Amino acid sequence: MSTRSAEASIRGYNYQFLHTVKDIIELASDDNLCTVEGVEDFDIEKDTEKDLIQYKYHENKDFQNSRIAKPIALMFKYFLENRDKEINYRLFIYLIDDEFPDKDDTRITNILKIKEARKILSNSETELTLEEIDNMSEDISSFNEKLFWKKTQKYSELEENIINIFETNLGISNSESKIIYLANAVKIISDLSMKEDGERNITKRDFLNRLKLYEKVIHSSFLNRVKGFSKLKSYYKKQKNSLNIKKDTVSYVVQINNINRDNIAQFVIELSKKFCYKDNKSTYKPITFVINCPIERYKEFKKNIFNYILSENELIKINDGYEDYKFNINIFNEKLFSTKKGNGNKYNSVSFNFKFIHQSIFKAKFENMNYSSIGLFIIDNSCTDLLEVSEKLFYLNNLTNEQMLEIIGE
Repeated sequence: MSTRSAEASIRGYNYQFLHTVKDIIELASDDNLCTVEGVEDFDIEKDTEKDLIQYKYHENKDFQNSRIAKPIALMFKYFLENRDKEINYRLFIYLIDDEFPDKDDTRITNILKIKEARKILSNSETELTLEEIDNMSEDISSFNEKLFWKKTQKYSELEENIINIFETNLGISNSESKIIYLANAVKIISDLSMKEDGERNITKRDFLNRLKLYEKVIHSSFLNRVKGFSKLKSYYKKQKNSLNIKKDTVSYVVQINNINRDNIAQFVIELSKKFCYKDNKSTYKPITFVINCPIERYKEFKKNIFNYILSENELIKINDGYEDYKFNINIFNEKLFSTKKGNGNKYNSVSFNFKFIHQSIFKAKFENMNYSSIGLFIIDNSCTDLLEVSEKLFYLNNLTNEQMLEIIGE
C-alpha cells in the first residue's frame, strides 16, 4: 500500500469515527442501542426498526457509480437475507459534488451491475450475470425504498460541527469541547470498534456519561498534581456530600483494575474495616469489591486475599456468593446479620465484612442483585465498564493506598 493510499485509509476510518460521534449525540432517544462495527459501520436499534449506516470519505473526488458499488452491494445483500425485517439502509458519503444524482431504481440497478458489486452478491467464485441482476428488479425497487444516501460534510467542517454541538448541548467552553470532549469522543468509538462481538454496544446516555467522566478524571488529576492531595480530598468530599454518599445511605462499590498494585490485599482488608467491622456504626453497609482482571488470574488474587487475612490473624469474613463453585445470587444477596455491643449502635460481630466478586459475574448478575443506591469508585483506570451500575462515580488515579483509604473510607 502506498503512503497516499495508507493516509486515505486512516483518514477514512477517522472520518467514520467522527461521524459516528455526531450521529450518537444527535439521537432523539438516550437509550437506543447503538453498535460500532456491527452489521455495518454503525447500527442503531430503535423501537420498531433498525438503521444500518455506512460512511465513506472521498476527498477531491466526484460522484461515480463505481465509488459506491461496494457499500450498496453489501447493503443489498443484507437486505435480501432480511426482507422481513424493518431495516433502513443509510449511506453517508463525502464527495466534491454539490448534489448527488437521483436515487432511482435504474441507477441502483446499474450500480449493482458493476463487476465488484456482482461479485459481492455471488455465492460462488463467479460474479452474478447482468441478466441475474435484471431479474432482481422487484427486490431492487423494495431495497431502494429503504435506502437513503446523503452528502456529508468535509472532514474539518464535521470536526467543527461536533465541537459546536458539544459546546451548545453540554454548556461547555469551545476549548473544553475541542481539547477534552472531541478527542475522547473519538477514542471511545475507536476503543469500541476493537472489542469483541457483543461488546461494541453503547447508548447515547452512556456515551455522554463517559465523556463527562473523562472531564472529571482530568480535573481531579489536575487538582492532585497542582494543588495537592488535600485539595483533591476536599473536592471529593464535596462531591460525596452533594450526592448524599454516606456509608449508611448507599452501597460502596470499588472497582479494582490493577491487581498488581503494591499491597493491594492489605488495602482491601483495611478499607473493608472502615465499613462493617467491630466498633463501627451498625448502620454502615458492607462494601463490595469488583475485580477487573483476566479470570485465570482472579482465583490466585482471591487466594492472596485469604492468605493475607490468615497471616494477620484477623476475624474477617467474605461473601463471594460461592463463585468459585457455582455462584449463588441468594447467598450474595443475603442481608448482613450482626450483633451490637451492649445496647449501643456499634457492631460487635457480623456475618460477613465485605463482598468480593469478579467483574464478569457482577455484570452478568447485577440486575438480580439487591443494590438500591450505589457510589462507584474506580481505581487505576480512566474509564469503566460499569456505567450501568451508577451515575455516582469517582475516579481514583495515581493515588497511594493511604490516600484512597482517606477518600473512600472517611
